[in-house]
Amino acid sequence: MISEIKQAIVQEILGLYPTVTVYADDIPQNFKKPSFLLTLIEQNYGKRLDNKFTSAVSLDLAYFSDKEKSDIKSDCQAVQVDILRAFDLVGGFRIRNLQATIVDNVLHITFDISYSELKIEWFAKMQKQTTNEYLKE
Repeated sequence: MISEIKQAIVQEILGLYPTVTVYADDIPQNFKKPSFLLTLIEQNYGKRLDNKFTSAVSLDLAYFSDKEKSDIKSDCQAVQVDILRAFDLVGGFRIRNLQATIVDNVLHITFDISYSELKIEWFAKMQKQTTNEYLKE
């Protein structure tokens, strides 16, 4: 499910910024700018009744600007506004606790997504039962 959530977020980002590079979980040396880095911070997972489960994931979306040092803050703020406006419902997942901060000229947008899942188990159906109708008494 987490890969589906990440894919939905990447698609939303690419919808806003089609030429930007999006990295997941790790950023390589000499990475391209502008770029985003999507990182899973935390996941809570719990069991409900029967085969139902509930989960909440916390994610961090970091933006690395390619602008000059004097223009990085304004570029980060412009991207911040775009992301905060667009991230309400992403691929069917509701975004909660959306927060943005700029630290060391990197924009960090943190948010939570809660979801439920149902584990479907396939069982062999009961076979037709044959009975002996010719019993002696």
